[in-house]
Amino acid sequence: MPRITLYALMALHVTCSSGSYIFGKAAAVGFDDPAVLTLARALGAAAIFLLGTGTLIPRPRFKPREWLQLLGFAFLLVPFNQYCFLRGLQYTVPSHPALFYALTPLGVLALDSLLSARRPPGAKFAGVVLALGGVVLILRPWEQGAAFNQIRTGDFWIMGAVASWVIYTVVVRPICRRHDPRTVTAWSLIIGAALMLPVAGMDLAALPVATIPLEVWLSLAWLSVITSVVMMQLWNLLLRNLTPVEVAVCTNAQPPMTVLLSVIMAAIGFLDRQPDLGLLFFVGMLLVVGGVLLVQLRT
Repeated sequence: MPRITLYALMALHVTCSSGSYIFGKAAAVGFDDPAVLTLARALGAAAIFLLGTGTLIPRPRFKPREWLQLLGFAFLLVPFNQYCFLRGLQYTVPSHPALFYALTPLGVLALDSLLSARRPPGAKFAGVVLALGGVVLILRPWEQGAAFNQIRTGDFWIMGAVASWVIYTVVVRPICRRHDPRTVTAWSLIIGAALMLPVAGMDLAALPVATIPLEVWLSLAWLSVITSVVMMQLWNLLLRNLTPVEVAVCTNAQPPMTVLLSVIMAAIGFLDRQPDLGLLFFVGMLLVVGGVLLVQLRT
C-alpha cells in the first residue's frame, strides 16, 4: 500500500479517535453502569461484523490455536480495554485519555524490546522521564479537593485501558500478517461481546431505555460504529503494513486534536466546560508528546 495512503488512514484514525473521547464521555455519563455501556457498545459492533461476514469481511479460517489467541485478544479489547476506558471517562475529562493514549508508542517500544530481547537505546530513558514528568503534571498529586480526586480516579482507569491497548498492539500483529485484519478485528470483538454477556446481560435487558437522552444514544452509536468498527479496522490494516511503533505514532496527534474538538463541543453546549485546560495541563501535554517523540526519533 502506498505511503501516502497509509498516512491518510493514520490522519483519519486520529480524527476519529478525538471524536471517540468526546462522545465516549457523553455516553459514559449517560449510562450509570460502565459494564452495561461496554456490552451495548460491543453488541452493536458485533452485529455489524456478523452482518458483514462473507461480504465486506472474509469468513474466518483460523486454526484451533489461533481461535485461542482470538479469545485472548477479545479479553484485552472488551472486558479489559473498553470497560476501563468507559469507566475512566465517567470521572475524568476527554483531554486526559487522549494524552495517556499518546503514551502508546512508548509502551509499545518497551514491550516490543522486552519480547524481542533487544536492548533499547539510552536516549529512550530521557524520553521516558519527560513523558512521565508530563503525566505527573497532569495528575497533580499535590492538589486536593473532590474534583481533582474524581479526575485522578478516572485517569487511573484510563491507564489500565492504555496498558491493555499496548499489549494488544504488540501481540496482534503476527496474526494480522497471516490473516485478513478485518477478520481478526471482527471476531476479536464478537468474542469480546460474548465474554461481557454473563457480566452485564441481565442489567442491559433491564435498562430503562426511555430515560436515556438522544445524544447519549448517538454517542453510543459513535462508539459502536466509528470507534469499534471503523477505527479498529484502520488500526489492524495499518499494523499489516507498518510496524507497531510506526502505527502507534499517530497517537501523538490525538491530544491537541482532542483539546481543539473539546473546546468546540463545549462552545456549542455538547460538553460541560473543560475543568482542566490550564497552564499545567498544556505543559504536561508538551512533555508527554515531546518525550514520546524523542523516544521514536532516537529509535
